[in-house]
Amino acid sequence: MRDYIIRRILLMIPTLFGALTLIFFIMNIFPGDVALMILGEETGQANPEDLARLRAQLGFDRPLYVQYLSWLWGVVKLDFGTSLWTGVPVFEEIWVRLPITLTLIVFSVFLSMILAIPIGIVAALKQDSWIDYGLRVFTISGLSIPSFWFGLMVVLFLLLVFNWFPPLTYAVIYTSPWIAIQQLMMPALVLGYRQAAVSARMMRSSMLEVLREDFVRTARAKGLKERIVIGCNSH
Repeated sequence: MRDYIIRRILLMIPTLFGALTLIFFIMNIFPGDVALMILGEETGQANPEDLARLRAQLGFDRPLYVQYLSWLWGVVKLDFGTSLWTGVPVFEEIWVRLPITLTLIVFSVFLSMILAIPIGIVAALKQDSWIDYGLRVFTISGLSIPSFWFGLMVVLFLLLVFNWFPPLTYAVIYTSPWIAIQQLMMPALVLGYRQAAVSARMMRSSMLEVLREDFVRTARAKGLKERIVIGCNSH
């Protein structure tokens, strides 16, 4: 197991390197000039001197391979440069948004587990019943529906039509916990639905395997109540 984990971690290095290389060259292949966008191409305010000065400042006047190596070394040092739109270092922009992102991730994982565990257990206990079929439709939908479309539907119906949640803003969870939970509920639901569907199907399959084991049949043959068999033996 340890060797497997080490191999997977080492495999991440060429994978990340390939992804970074691909992103860099794709961004350079796309048409458009960032300097023109910054100086206002549409308003006609850009002039050749300003463009040349800005390109030199951004490093666009250097050969492509030099830009690539400089950018790659910056990524290694966690120096992602400066945002072209805000003028703030990109690392600071990420650092400001990181607590919100981590909170949303934790909340979505927690919500997905709350949904997945009981759904998987009930679907296994009610195998091939209408309840099982209904829950399977729920999980297959979670795997099939695009997240962006599901997010739009959640906002449309839960927020605009039924008005079940307050308008989407951000509240700090340790100062206004209830408001923060309400604000996180919708995006966490959108992010957690697919994971809940995957986990519920895995939970159902695992539960069915355990229910077919000899020790479960023995417990039932001894006359133990079903809730004891499920609660004490099937975990």
